[in-house]
Amino acid sequence: MFKEYQPTNEAGSDVHGKVSRTDMLAPWTYRSEELTVLELEALFLSDWLLAGHASEIPNSGDYTTFNIGGERAVLIRDEAGRIGAFHNVCRHRGSRVVSADRGHCRRTMVCPFHGWTYHLDGRLKQIPSPGTFDQLEIASNGLIPVELEVWHGFLFIRFRPGGQSLAARLAAVEEKVAHYRLSELRPLGSRRVVELPYNWKLIHDVDNEGYHVPSAHPSLHSLYGKDYRDSLMGDVPISTARVDEDVSSFWSVDHYKKLLPSFDHLPQSEQRVWFYFAVFPNLVFVLYPEMVEFYMTVPVSAGKSLMIGQCFGLQDDRRETRAARYLNQRINEQTAREDENLVLWLQESFATSVYPRDNLSTLEFGVPYFHRQLKMKLPVLGLEMAPRADHLSALTQKMLNGA
Repeated sequence: MFKEYQPTNEAGSDVHGKVSRTDMLAPWTYRSEELTVLELEALFLSDWLLAGHASEIPNSGDYTTFNIGGERAVLIRDEAGRIGAFHNVCRHRGSRVVSADRGHCRRTMVCPFHGWTYHLDGRLKQIPSPGTFDQLEIASNGLIPVELEVWHGFLFIRFRPGGQSLAARLAAVEEKVAHYRLSELRPLGSRRVVELPYNWKLIHDVDNEGYHVPSAHPSLHSLYGKDYRDSLMGDVPISTARVDEDVSSFWSVDHYKKLLPSFDHLPQSEQRVWFYFAVFPNLVFVLYPEMVEFYMTVPVSAGKSLMIGQCFGLQDDRRETRAARYLNQRINEQTAREDENLVLWLQESFATSVYPRDNLSTLEFGVPYFHRQLKMKLPVLGLEMAPRADHLSALTQKMLNGA
């Protein structure tokens, strides 16, 4: 995501000092299964996670689901048009209440195990053979809510409630994103879910710096290599890149530049800009002129991750817009393929005895910035050596308590 070093944030403050060895995570933090469990709890289940967009569940009874780290959520639109988020766990025996990833319930949600039936707003409606239960209270056995925040139409959930709202966290980019009418977006195709054979943090370590772009991503560099910038808006890492009009030797890039139309909803300053911003710990939004994309990582194990992504767009039937969206995806698919080996080779380097950690360019400032964010939330990530087996959880709690 980071394409060029810029030493100050929007207010002009220094965002980093000289990168030292201790700014970077040690190799063990990418290989510990015990640590991955702690990351899921401290970084993912305790923070905002993108579960979808309101346009994906437009009608009463439409639902989508999101699963991570053993937790299961269902987001459903009720008969009044409101969206609710609940643990997808029946209050009887723990079965999934809805079994598909997404779908539609007519008037109620019916658990497929024993037939417990819930209203679309999560309240328990009825159960089979109620007389066989000892003093079971229908009113107190509705589905357990999951914290939900709707941000410009995007549905975010937090399994461990409490803390800063997402709107407050992203307030710094509010004015910038307002032009894109995110709440009016509609899906452009289905969600992409790909399992990758490496640690989730490595994906962001590559994504968070642009020093590698000229050599590793020649087509992307040809698209906007002369005008990419990195900075912070508040505490939100951003990148901006203006698509130039130079002739490109890459077919998709050259045609994208020529065919990209203008858009009435964007000011002139944004007409040919690709705008990236990150939502810690695992999500990146990309606001293109012709559409919007997100991609995010989900840990499966220390050496396995899911990459989840989807594109959305405003209603626009122009041929030029359809062509620009197609060409955009070709460019990004090529970039993703080029990144695959980079991430894998980084992961391999952790097994060597000479893994380097203190030779970073200022163009790579996004990597230590990300690592500092991680260590603030989970201080054990700052340890140079892996703690002994089964000691990590207790040590984490001790460090969080300041002991």
